[in-house]
This record gives sequence, C-alpha cells and structure tokens, in this order.
Amino acid sequence: MFKPSKKVVATFGVAVIAGSAGLVAGAPMASAASVNPDLTCTEPILNWNKSGKQTFDVSLTPDTGSAPGTVQAKVDAGENPLRPDTPFPGIGFVGQYTFTLSSGGEVTLTAPQFTADIGPTQGINPPEFTADLAIPQAAPGTTIELTLKTFALDVYLPGQTSKITTATCQVTGNNGVVASYKVADSTPQEPTLTTTPGQVKPGGALTVAGTNWPAGTPTVELCDASGNACDAAKVTGALTVTDGALAGTATIGATVADGSYQLKVTVGAKSKTSNVAVKADVPSNPRKLTLNPTHGPVGTEVTVNGEGYTPDASVYVIPTNAAQQPDVPGLVMAKAGADGKFTAKVKVNKADTTLIAASEDTTGTLSAGAPFTVDGVNPPTGSLKQDVTGTIAGGALTITQENAGIKLSDVTLNGTEQNMTGALNTVTVKDYRGGSTGWTLTGAVTDFTNGAGGTIAAEKFSWTPKLTPGEGSPSQAVAGSAGPIGKTGATLASAPNADVTGGTFKADAGLSLAVPAYQAPGNYSATLTLSIS
Repeated sequence: MFKPSKKVVATFGVAVIAGSAGLVAGAPMASAASVNPDLTCTEPILNWNKSGKQTFDVSLTPDTGSAPGTVQAKVDAGENPLRPDTPFPGIGFVGQYTFTLSSGGEVTLTAPQFTADIGPTQGINPPEFTADLAIPQAAPGTTIELTLKTFALDVYLPGQTSKITTATCQVTGNNGVVASYKVADSTPQEPTLTTTPGQVKPGGALTVAGTNWPAGTPTVELCDASGNACDAAKVTGALTVTDGALAGTATIGATVADGSYQLKVTVGAKSKTSNVAVKADVPSNPRKLTLNPTHGPVGTEVTVNGEGYTPDASVYVIPTNAAQQPDVPGLVMAKAGADGKFTAKVKVNKADTTLIAASEDTTGTLSAGAPFTVDGVNPPTGSLKQDVTGTIAGGALTITQENAGIKLSDVTLNGTEQNMTGALNTVTVKDYRGGSTGWTLTGAVTDFTNGAGGTIAAEKFSWTPKLTPGEGSPSQAVAGSAGPIGKTGATLASAPNADVTGGTFKADAGLSLAVPAYQAPGNYSATLTLSIS
C-alpha cells in the first residue's frame, strides 16, 4: 500500500532512509483526463449542504517512468455545487484533493489558499494549481490509475489565519479514472565504484568497493586527473566480483608522483573511475647545519656543512646575533648539490655572534641554524672555562581523534531538501617539532552510497570548523572556512610559518549533509579522511 509519509533515520557511516518516494522522474511526457462525478457536500457549522456535479481535470508530467518516483500533477477543478443561502464575500479556501490509487492506498494533494465569493447563485471555482505527487513502488510495466475519492475545502473568514470549518464533498456516482502513470520496464543498473581513503602515499593501498558489476575478472589502471593516459603499470589490484558486488584492494605504485588521479576498474564491457590523490610524506623542515668549530674568538673561520636543502638551490650563509640581526658583510653564498648538501666557510667578525644560519630565501623561512659561541678575549688569570653544549631534538607533528564514528541527526522526507546535522569528533593536533614551519589539517569525503544505486554527492557534505589552541601554544593557528568538504577536500585548520611555531590544538566542526527532496531510500555510508601536512 502506498503511504505518503516518508521517514528518514540517518547516521554518518550508516544512514537509513525508509519510505515510498524516490528520485524525480525526468521524462517530458504528460497524461491528462477529465471526470464530472456526482458529489454530496456537507459542512457541519454553516450548514452548506448541497449535492451536484463538479468537473476535475488532472494531468501528470511525466506519465511514465520509474517507481518509486515523483511526478508533477496539475489539477483544475470546476465550480463546486456548494451554495449557501446567504452571500459570503472574500472567504478564504484551501482545497484538499484525495485520490485512490489502483496499486493500493491513496494520496492527498493540497492546493494553495485562495479567496472567493460564495452565495446562493455563486459556487466556489478553485484556481488551477500544480503539486508534486509521489509514485509508490510498483512492478515494471504496471499502470497506476488515479480516481477521485473526496474533495474538501478548509474555510477561513476574511483576515483570519485559522480555519473555522471544513466542507467535505464525497463522490457518489458517475466517477472514472482521472489520470494514470505507466511504470517503465526495468533496465540494468550502472555499476558504482568507491575508493577509500581519498588520499594515499606512493605504495599505499586503497579499499575498492562497488555494486551492479557483471561477472568477470576486474582489471585496474591509474589515469590522470581527467581520466586519460591510463596506465596499468602504476597500480596493482586484487579485486573480485561476487553477485554484482565489487570488493578488494588496489595498491598505488611506489614511484607514482604526487598529484590527482583517477583509479579505473574494468570488468568486461563495463568501466568506472574514482578520484584518488597521491601525496608523499615530506619532512616539515629537513634542513640541518653542522659547524666546525662550534666556538672561537672573533675572526674564527667556520666550516658550515648543510643537508636537506633543495637540490641545486642557492643558499645564503650568514652569522647572526641573539636579536636575529644578521652580519650582512659576513654573508657568503653557497650552492646545494643534487643531493641537497653544501659546504661553505664563514668568518665570524662580531663578538655578539650567537648563530650561523643558512637559508634558501631572504626571509629565512627555508632555513636552518646552528649555535656558535664567541670565546672571551684575555680571560682573567686563574680563571677556568668549560664549554657546555646540549641538543634539543625536535618532536613530531601528529593528529589524534576521540572516536571514529559520527551520528548525524534524523530527518523525515517531506518533499523539500533537508539537512542531517552532527559534529566532528574532536581532532587534537600536537606540534612538537620546534622551528618555524606551520601545518595544514584537511579533510576529504567520499560520496554517500546506499549499496543499491542511491548516491548523495560528497559536495553535499559541509562543515563549520572551530579551533581551540592549548595554553601556551605559540603557533597562530586558525580554523578553516565554512563550506563543502567534497572529494577534493577542504581545510579544517591551519597554522602559518612563523619565527616560532608549535603547540597543541583541538579542532572541531559542525557537520551538515544536504539530503535532496526525493532521495532514494536505503542505508548510506561515506568515509571522511583527515590528513595533516
């Protein structure tokens, strides 16, 4: 039996949509019919009780398509037989049209409120209107016929917002089918393909899944971002198809360069692609310096050895003091080799020198430094001196989360787009590296799928980020912008490069999934992947 109400129960990761309505059909055709049944109309308060005939014209657009589905119904009713003994000008009415469905059940269409005069010689003539009509589940090839059951009018006095009564007209004879809908013959569903996570390192593995695949042995290729230049040598796959379900893993080649790609799966004549990002882990600041010697009087020549610099880059090597004021006359230039290493000789000319730095740019953001101590001149007789050194090693940049699953709010389908809302499990960023390099925390989400062909695009999933810094954290971190997350990802939080960075931060976000008005029912799932670099 068709039920016009639809219930949506949703979780992030597992979303259940139960009900009878589905996606909007798109065929341009329409069916139309007209009936002129006998009506008996009653009204309990004003005593507008009359019998007579009324014409009803109904057309459906489209008049054929899938089931469940949604069509547009256009309804034009003629003059109603209600005739009160006293004239009533400017009365407000809301029409309620109830139809019986040949497939079982019934449906009611509600017209917009209108104003009309009514009296002994003037009946109510409702204006034409259109409304969405939900087609229930039915077998392919079935014809669903609509027959008028009742026509009711809610009555409003002039200037009032609450109805005072309802006049109901029952069909008592000379009725017929006013519209029909032909359920299209079933067609094979197209295969679906999902890959998780959305970003992997070279040599990393993807979980591959899909539905509606033909029997056969799957093959995999890695294509460029536009789906071209596909190469089977860049990926290996261990995939199977069982009763139409595709499953297994695909491993990206260890030498694949960073970038955006599409993973292509082919079984027989069917192929599908899914977006994949490849990004290698890059140390936040791989540059290191060693000095020989590490101390000496003014005029000491120091051999500076550097590593981790950009191959073939020009490097500025310069002494500096505790106030980070460089000794510009003491600047020397060096050039990194193909291995990122260089050697340079720098002369210490000032007694306040505390550090020797080497940078690839004049701002010092692509730099490393090593301490240098200037020895005292003519120390007092009998004094002793001991050099004290120690090493502080930088820690790691890490992220953790409190939980792995997110529950979104429940919604009920009502013919309009709605939002399922929730909250991101708190993500804690710990930056113990020291130095001057910032970081970016991003997220990317896959399409929501229900395993039966239903899909809600990843771009429908959005967030409103929030960031709380821990006490004493030096980095000036900020939350990302509110908006869609999508497959290509969005920023949850970030910290810029600065003279001093580090700290602990808690990142949160409000979540929202926009559910289309007539989304297909089923259990939906998606994966949100968070990455920091």
